[in-house]
Amino acid sequence: MSHFLPTRRALLAGAAATTAGLALRPELSLAASASRRPPSEDPVRLFSNENRYGPCEGALRAMRESLHLASRYAAMDSTATLKKLIAEQEGLTPEHVLLTSGAFEALTLIANKFAPGGSVVCSERVYDVIPVYSAQAGGKVERVPLDASLAHDLKAMEARVGADTRLVSVCNPSNPTGTVVDSAKLRAFCEAVSPRASVLVDEVYLHYLEPAPGLSMVDLVRAGKNVIITRSFSKIFGLAGMRVGYALAQPALIKQLHDRRASLLSSVSTVAAIASLQDTTYVSRMRKLNAEARKVTTAVLDEVGMKYIPGHANFLWIPLNANQFDLPARFAPHGFHLRTNPRESIPAEVSALRLTIGTVEEMRTFGTLLRSVLKS
Repeated sequence: MSHFLPTRRALLAGAAATTAGLALRPELSLAASASRRPPSEDPVRLFSNENRYGPCEGALRAMRESLHLASRYAAMDSTATLKKLIAEQEGLTPEHVLLTSGAFEALTLIANKFAPGGSVVCSERVYDVIPVYSAQAGGKVERVPLDASLAHDLKAMEARVGADTRLVSVCNPSNPTGTVVDSAKLRAFCEAVSPRASVLVDEVYLHYLEPAPGLSMVDLVRAGKNVIITRSFSKIFGLAGMRVGYALAQPALIKQLHDRRASLLSSVSTVAAIASLQDTTYVSRMRKLNAEARKVTTAVLDEVGMKYIPGHANFLWIPLNANQFDLPARFAPHGFHLRTNPRESIPAEVSALRLTIGTVEEMRTFGTLLRSVLKS
């Protein structure tokens, strides 16, 4: 496949100006961040798992200072800097890193690489990029039911791996349920399955978990295993609109995926991602605020008698009964959107709401509204 690629001169034209903003002093001011939110961010969107606090101060400053580069392709040295920072943080080389337009592109590249002529094993209820794009690429999709806690059933997934299995996909924490699997069990699963098929571990929401040794499966990539990790700057880093994600895998596979890419990062998004990685306090602050907002939300759900899955990301999976399927339409007039189409009811076959955790203040207001709409 051939793609249009800009000339080296075009890519390097903004190099000096781009890198001028890389050595940013990270800062965090949540009050200032909230006050900067434009009116266009209203209504409150609680359906797409965005970070309602927005990017860190350093990323905002980097974007402002690089807007004059919006007419240029990202300079080679800025993307190289981003790859180098990611590699250093993960104990890998830049050759282990593929930069993509959000994790979405990474997942589609992986699906299109592995699915043709084989099968892909994934969970029955999961973020649909891998199964949908695998099926479109001509692969056979093997969906495995979740276990009783709505987490990945690793034993059942391993049992479905056959001679034609090309890829096994695990999302941890899982989207949409927010459940996690035990790190030791997941590592044993990866080690057992990876000699037979490539194992994808989607860690887009991993930063919402408290750090712990062995939490990520990236050490298996360091060890040369047939494991792929996907991550994103869209969630806890608050850069969903900037479209920056990445995959970590063995260099030979990274090169193959790179050759299939159909997009280029922008100068603005690249410096924003670099500044985000340079802020050493933002992720932990966001994790704490998310935990506080989750506590506010679950307290109200407990009060009104609504069940939920005790997940671990920036959203909650809330099973609904039939007379609650229209909750999005009941919230919409109050400026809270619970679905992409805010007046569309929850489909009966889904019968659950994936609720994004917003700011602490937003979730307090959500709780007040929930009490009101349930009474009405």
